[in-house]
Amino acid sequence: MGLRDLVVRAATSRPRVLVVEMPGGAPARMAVERELDRRGWPVGTAPGSADVLLLAGEVPEPLAEAVELLWDQLPGPRARACPSGPGDVAHELDAAQASLRDDLRQRADARERDREPASSWVEDDMDHGDMDHGDMDHGDMDHGDHGDMEMAPGGIPLAEGDDDRDGLEMDVLVHPLGPLLDHWPGGLELRTRLHGDVVAEVEVHRPAAEAAEAADDVPVAAATWDAVATVLALVGDEVWARRARALRDQHLGLDGAGDQHAVRAHLARLARTHVLPHSVADVLGRLLDERLDPAAHRLDDAALSSLLEGHDLGDVRLMVAAHAPLLPLGRAEEVGHD
Repeated sequence: MGLRDLVVRAATSRPRVLVVEMPGGAPARMAVERELDRRGWPVGTAPGSADVLLLAGEVPEPLAEAVELLWDQLPGPRARACPSGPGDVAHELDAAQASLRDDLRQRADARERDREPASSWVEDDMDHGDMDHGDMDHGDMDHGDHGDMEMAPGGIPLAEGDDDRDGLEMDVLVHPLGPLLDHWPGGLELRTRLHGDVVAEVEVHRPAAEAAEAADDVPVAAATWDAVATVLALVGDEVWARRARALRDQHLGLDGAGDQHAVRAHLARLARTHVLPHSVADVLGRLLDERLDPAAHRLDDAALSSLLEGHDLGDVRLMVAAHAPLLPLGRAEEVGHD
């Protein structure tokens, strides 16, 4: 083995993986996270810093073009993995790592990219780094339908004006979230109307019903811990997020009917002992009050919009993550309570 091969193997020993859940892909995504934790591979939070794009679950046709646009944003060397279910995860990750180490394949991919015309989706190259929890993919958004909104070069909508509570004019901007984001329910798309940083209106678009219903049922306790882990991962606390994922995996084989008190006790201890921002603490409090409530009901589009409206944009991703078990996306199984 030559020096070049040694360098390549060292550079790809722990590739960074951007995990994007497809509609109905929650079980595959959980299996991916479990395998990444076992291998010690880092999770990517943006395409520009990822080595591997992993699509958890089958890609529905309406999202195929958006997936290709997201794929175009990964720098080379790059690889793609598409496990359709939990049983495919290890093989797909091994294949992705082998692809990263395949010099001929990566050179051919680089030549093909050089021949491709420059993308007209200039907004995908914009820097959203100043938005807390607001980095997003716009790949599949229809930017051709903005009514009378004024557009900048490249089709980017400009902010409009509207009256605030004091009668003064403030900027209003239509801002999309999803459907291709890390730590985001598969296929969910929100189109928010912002008054400054505050979400004034939310338009909800769900994935195709047949795709969402294809997901295996997840016990409610496991879904709850999955939501906790996602919230903690979004705020950058990977140590506690990994602990929450481990607890989630312990509950995946249970029916969830007899362990509600234990889950509540764990969540209460987390809330007492872990110093969290106020918005995150509030989200975890909602988990205690609502996620394990036997009377908790699914959030339809109107309820989800009402829940998010009036909050800062930076809190929206946290709130969606915390309420994911209540979204009708094939995520959590309805179970009885003692």
